[in-house]
Amino acid sequence: MAKPEILNVPPEEAVRDFRAKGLHVGFDWRDTDAAQQLVSFTAAKATRLDVLTALKRSVDRTIADGITFGTFRDGLEPQLRKLGWWGRQPMTDPETGETRIVQLGSPRRLRTIFDTNLRMAYARGRWERIERLAEARPLLRYVAVLDARTRPEHMRWHGTVLPLDHPFWRTHYPPCGWHCRCTVVQLSYEEMEEFGFALSEAPPEGWDRTRPWLDKRHGRTVRVPVGIDPGFQHNVGLVDVGKASADRLIQKIDAASPDLGRAAVGQPWRTRLFSRFLDAAGRGTDHGDVAVAMLDDGAAGAIGARSRVVRLSGETAAKQAGRRRLTDRDLGHPDVRAGDYALAQRILDEGELFKPHGRRIVGFVTVDGQLWRAAIKATGDGTEIYLDTLHKAKARDLAVARSRYSRLEK
Repeated sequence: MAKPEILNVPPEEAVRDFRAKGLHVGFDWRDTDAAQQLVSFTAAKATRLDVLTALKRSVDRTIADGITFGTFRDGLEPQLRKLGWWGRQPMTDPETGETRIVQLGSPRRLRTIFDTNLRMAYARGRWERIERLAEARPLLRYVAVLDARTRPEHMRWHGTVLPLDHPFWRTHYPPCGWHCRCTVVQLSYEEMEEFGFALSEAPPEGWDRTRPWLDKRHGRTVRVPVGIDPGFQHNVGLVDVGKASADRLIQKIDAASPDLGRAAVGQPWRTRLFSRFLDAAGRGTDHGDVAVAMLDDGAAGAIGARSRVVRLSGETAAKQAGRRRLTDRDLGHPDVRAGDYALAQRILDEGELFKPHGRRIVGFVTVDGQLWRAAIKATGDGTEIYLDTLHKAKARDLAVARSRYSRLEK
């Protein structure tokens, strides 16, 4: 009897979400939480734009084309050697100020980068498909590779069949550790019977036991399920950025160099997470702000801003969607789609910019024959910058700006 097929080709969702990620600098893997990993690519001790770009480009090829580790390593190692990111070298930890000898590029590190990013991307994309097919296939089966390399706990979990909304999958959705090869198969009840499986009455005994793990770097102790490595105790498909993590990520982008900060923003509008952010904003749920663009130093200085990151708040997203009426005449801009938020950066880079009054910038750009307008404002103390509005405009709007406001030179 044929066994259910395990998804062994990269789902388009995995490719799309990975390409939309920004870049994130982390000296230690413990410096990047699950929410930040969801929206940004990082490699411990890769603190330069050229190194991070080379690493991400190679991982992207791995996810999209399914290349082997040997091909990945042979193509990437010469690049990293040329960039000077190889072997053991002295490096200063920005958090502690301590300089010590650390391991940069090596075959072992490349294996970890290859394996972890590949499996996490597949798992994230796979969960998106799982949710999409949930009505027809509401069951998941845990599948381990039953050989000498498999962790004992993962062997015990093998064959577990539970509804996809069972709490077990919130913590035990693979990968469940470094170099974990486990996966899941999605099933309907009919398929479960056809393949000779049985619905589990409960997860294997002890699945919900936890152990304390001390994060010595940050001086905190967290509870981790037994059998799961620290950092993997979550379902990558269910991670939500949340307000606190969103703020931390924006602060890190702001602290980065201008070129790395721009790359760190990424393309959030291309992800399902951004669509969820817009939907949640429409329901009045606050998930924090999303970084959508970067000001250059000149524009930031012109409005007295001490930040360069342009944020989109949930309140503005809801207003844009026309879901919060400010006045009887202000119904927002419901024709603006998620992908249109990419225009915020394009307006700042290519458009005509004006400074009407106070801490505000108004900009215009024409794309495919359509004129677009964006307004950006800094808070009173200059610590934060927000996208106030983004919408289609008319020629007279640009004419008014030219006649009334001073032009902001780039």
